[in-house]
Amino acid sequence: MLSALGTGAVLGSGLLTACGSSSSTARPPLAAATGPTATVAPRRGGTLRAAFAGSAAESTSVLQATGSAVDYVRARLIWDTLGEIDGSTPVWRLAESVTPDGDATRWTVRLRDGVTFSDGRKLTAQDVLFRLRTLAASPTVQAGLLAGLDPAGSAVRDPRTLELRLKGPDGFFDLVLAQSMFVFPDGTTDLAHAPGSGPYTLKSWTAGGSSLLTPRTDYWGAAEGGPYLDRIELFSVADAAARLNGLKAGQFDYAGGLTLTAARAEEKNPALRFLTAPQELWSELALTMNLGTGPFTGPEAVRAVKYAIDREAMVRTVTLGYGEVADDALGRHQSWYDTTLPRRAYDPEQAKKLLPGGRLTVRTSDYEYGTLESATAFVQQARGGGLTVSVDKVPAADYYADIKTLLSTPLQTNLYHAMPLPLQLSMYYGSKASYPFTGPAGGTLDGLIAALHTAVGDAKRTAAVHDVQHHLYEHGGDAVFARIPPVAASAPGVHGVQPRGFFDYPCLRDAFLAP
Repeated sequence: MLSALGTGAVLGSGLLTACGSSSSTARPPLAAATGPTATVAPRRGGTLRAAFAGSAAESTSVLQATGSAVDYVRARLIWDTLGEIDGSTPVWRLAESVTPDGDATRWTVRLRDGVTFSDGRKLTAQDVLFRLRTLAASPTVQAGLLAGLDPAGSAVRDPRTLELRLKGPDGFFDLVLAQSMFVFPDGTTDLAHAPGSGPYTLKSWTAGGSSLLTPRTDYWGAAEGGPYLDRIELFSVADAAARLNGLKAGQFDYAGGLTLTAARAEEKNPALRFLTAPQELWSELALTMNLGTGPFTGPEAVRAVKYAIDREAMVRTVTLGYGEVADDALGRHQSWYDTTLPRRAYDPEQAKKLLPGGRLTVRTSDYEYGTLESATAFVQQARGGGLTVSVDKVPAADYYADIKTLLSTPLQTNLYHAMPLPLQLSMYYGSKASYPFTGPAGGTLDGLIAALHTAVGDAKRTAAVHDVQHHLYEHGGDAVFARIPPVAASAPGVHGVQPRGFFDYPCLRDAFLAP
């Protein structure tokens, strides 16, 4: 389970509680789990049956690997990555080291020796360069992470070394390379059957159904322990309630992507062990205001909304007391986060003065737990601040279908999934952002984002992140009001599942079964 190495929290029988909440309305904190699995030695053998959310576009293509939760989990078993994030820090896998030059315009990647693909070929620097060039040229969301790479200017220096040239400075490019950069052999044309260097190989797959994976006997990382299982069966189950019911019925051993309401209802069930992520991997709920649309072109309306949110009440009602208050800044509990940012006050009287008689519409959906719930709660809270708020509920399937609407809506709910804070800031804020939900930027913010990319060295990088955070706290359009823990559950005998940067798409590399 996620606590096997102390990286998660157990929300087991009768223990589904907040983990380190800063809110007085939250349930009592649960100590980070060192619980039952800490004394369980890994065992070999058995079949793990795990259920995750799928999608209508499921695929075994390595380029589509992040399209759904079940695809993502499967990909992490088949293809190894250059690195993973653990506790805000890159932990290198296929890479042995990743280092920048003096101005972070060139990065040198040195590869681990002795890695082989499932077809017997040895990993080389040319494979990694081919993979990065292929992804950078693909029309996928993940390709946006490589927007700063100059694929043509990058080159292999020797079989284990490649030099990556960037289009401009980026002192955080090491974090990019630790974002699920699945590697496959040079020259691969059939991307749906690309050989991988991971611990398992895919034996069968049915879209919308199940996948069967079996362990490699020649896995390069076997000296570290796994793979332990004889088989892993992954099931695509769209409905969270169906995943939980399958777990309760013994059809599955692990169910990802569950809701807080379901976990609360089953928290006393001794046959289930509920799990949550380490706090730096919690998601964050926000009311997002587009600063390029009325009434948010002026700072008064933005501040009014921020003052009108009762964050303590949001934690109590929307997160059911399991979350914690957020203060208009993403990334709390990551090493990059500026802990000097002050608590944002709930002050409905200030809201009345700043936007008297204000009338707002908040666009939302029930595409994930917490978004519709927070919009509904805000309708009631806003009345105390003299604001009249209506809800525009969009069907879940349509919410992200119209990007133009997403980027021009005056007020909408957002659920930001955890990712390394420096990458998150660049993805959502500034003129070059991939998804600038808060609208057009320029001037000071663009300058701060540019300084973020040119920072080299831990001290300068941290200071640059803090500068962006302070600006967004004072002038940004995101009212980030609560942090919400993701939830999964397993049978008591499941151990060794690790988030490795992505709780909802966990790494099953070291999973095992034991009483």
